[in-house]
Amino acid sequence: MADLTGYTGRYTAGSGKISSADSCAVMNDTQSILLTGYERTAERSVIEKWMRNGEENGRIRLPEELGIGAIDSYEVRGYPFRSAGTLFRCGNENSLITIYVKRNPMRNQDQDLIQLMRIAQRRFAEMFKCEPGGAPQG
Repeated sequence: MADLTGYTGRYTAGSGKISSADSCAVMNDTQSILLTGYERTAERSVIEKWMRNGEENGRIRLPEELGIGAIDSYEVRGYPFRSAGTLFRCGNENSLITIYVKRNPMRNQDQDLIQLMRIAQRRFAEMFKCEPGGAPQG
């Protein structure tokens, strides 16, 4: 965690549910350090809204094999984050994964987020017994 985020203090982890998305947060007493969320079925409008909420300055597209998505900068409760979000096909469903990482200017977090998204999609496919397939249907 310290390599990825630069945070070396104590933290706790827990799961939750934000609207229709399941989520997990790693946090300390003051702020979140790493946030993840997923929806097993999601509409294209969800990723479009997510992209509208991010900062276009510094946005990069995720590789096509990960679906439709990008890496953006965000503020979460006043703290800077780098985040990846993608809408992708898993079996017959269009699914969504988002990952927010506390900003660490000492790392290339864009490469970290691409790798984390690959791992997240693989684990998602194992969890829901579906085959990840790149871009969403429709």
